[in-house]
Amino acid sequence: MKAKVLMLALMGSFALSIGAQAQQEVATPNKSGHKTVFNRDRGCDHWFLEIQGGVGMLPFGEANNKASLTDRIYPIVQLGLGQWHEPWFATRVQIGGWNMKGFAADPVTGANQAYNNLFGVAHYDFMFDLVNYFAKYNAKRVFHIVPYVGLGAGYKHHTTTGGAFADVFDANKRVKDATTNDFGGLVDAGIIFKFRLGRRVDLNLEAQMLATKTNMIGTSWTKQGADLMAFATAGLGFNLGKPEWDVLTPMDWGLVNDLNGQINNLRAENAELSKRPAYCPECPEVQPAQATTEVKTVVSNVVYFRIASAKIDQNQYINIYNTAKYALDNNSKIYIVGYADEGTGTSNGNMAISERRAKAVAKALVEKYGVSEDMIEVDFKGDTVQPYETNEWNRVVIMTAE
Repeated sequence: MKAKVLMLALMGSFALSIGAQAQQEVATPNKSGHKTVFNRDRGCDHWFLEIQGGVGMLPFGEANNKASLTDRIYPIVQLGLGQWHEPWFATRVQIGGWNMKGFAADPVTGANQAYNNLFGVAHYDFMFDLVNYFAKYNAKRVFHIVPYVGLGAGYKHHTTTGGAFADVFDANKRVKDATTNDFGGLVDAGIIFKFRLGRRVDLNLEAQMLATKTNMIGTSWTKQGADLMAFATAGLGFNLGKPEWDVLTPMDWGLVNDLNGQINNLRAENAELSKRPAYCPECPEVQPAQATTEVKTVVSNVVYFRIASAKIDQNQYINIYNTAKYALDNNSKIYIVGYADEGTGTSNGNMAISERRAKAVAKALVEKYGVSEDMIEVDFKGDTVQPYETNEWNRVVIMTAE
C-alpha cells in the first residue's frame, strides 16, 4: 500500500508539471509569426544598437526647388537603441542631427540664398517587422521590412548663411533676425530595409520623414505649419544579448490524459485498500529468526524538465526538497543522473543538456537546501539511456538517496 501511495504522489507531481507546461505551450510553429507563441527570455535579450549616417534635406520650402539636389542635401548622423518585444514588434529611441539646408530669397537682392539650420532630433519609435509578422518565424532570414512611427522633440540651435561646410558654425554668419534655441514637438514615420549579415550584425537602409516646428529658415513653416525633413541613411545594427526567439512546442495532450487515467486508477485502488480491516486476526506467535539481514532503504525522486530546457520549474522543487531532507536526516549520499529524450535534438546536444539538468539539481540541493557537495554524486547520460518507454518522460533528472 505504501508503494502505491508513493507512486501516486510521484505521478501526481509529474502530471501537474506536464499540465502546467501544456497550458503555456500552445505554439503553432507552422503558422505566421503573430500567431506563434515564443518563450519569454531575459530582459537583457533582443536589444539592438544602430549607428547610421546619410543625408537629409527639406523637401518643401520657399525657394528649394530653384536649387540643385546636391546643394540641398547635407550629411546627418543617427544613433539608435531599442529592443524587440516580439519577433515582429520593437521599440527604440533614436537621436540624430547636424545641418538642414534651406533656401529663401534674399530680402535685399532677391537672390536665392542658402541657409544652414543646425539642429537635433530625438524620438521614440514603434517598429513592426512585416516579414516576421506574416511569415513563419526564421531566425536566419536574410531580409526584413520594418515600417515604424514615432513621437519626440526637435531642436534648432541657430541659423547661418552660406553654402560651405564651415559656414554652419561661423558665428559671423548667423542670421540676426532668426530665432535660436527653438524646441518643438516632433512626429516621424519611416521604413527600414534590413539585411542580415550575421548573427550579431545587420545592414540597415532607412528612409524617414519628420515633422517638427523649430522655425528653420527655408521651409516656409509659416505656410506649412511645420518643418518637414526627409532623411535617407544607411548603417549597421548590432544585436545585443540573445537575438533568436525560441518557439514553444505544443504539448502532447494524449500523454497528459494517459497520466491522469493512471492516477485515477491508483486512487481507486488506494480507496479499495482503505476499506480493508485495520487489524488482522490473531496469528500464532512467530519466533524471531536468529540471523537478521539489514534492509537498505532507497529513496528516489524525479525532477521533470521542459523540452530543450535545464531550468527547474517551481513545482519540481518539492521533489528536490524531499530528497534533501531524507539525505540530511539519514546522512545519506545522493546520486543524481541527468537524461534527455532521444526523440528531439542531437546526441551531442542531448548530452550537454542532460549535464546542465543534473548540475542544476545539484546546485539547488547545495545552495537552496544545504546539502554538502561531498554527499552528492553527479552523472549524466544524454539520450544514450532512456529510463522510461514514453519519450517525453525522459526529460528528467533522477535522484536516488541511500
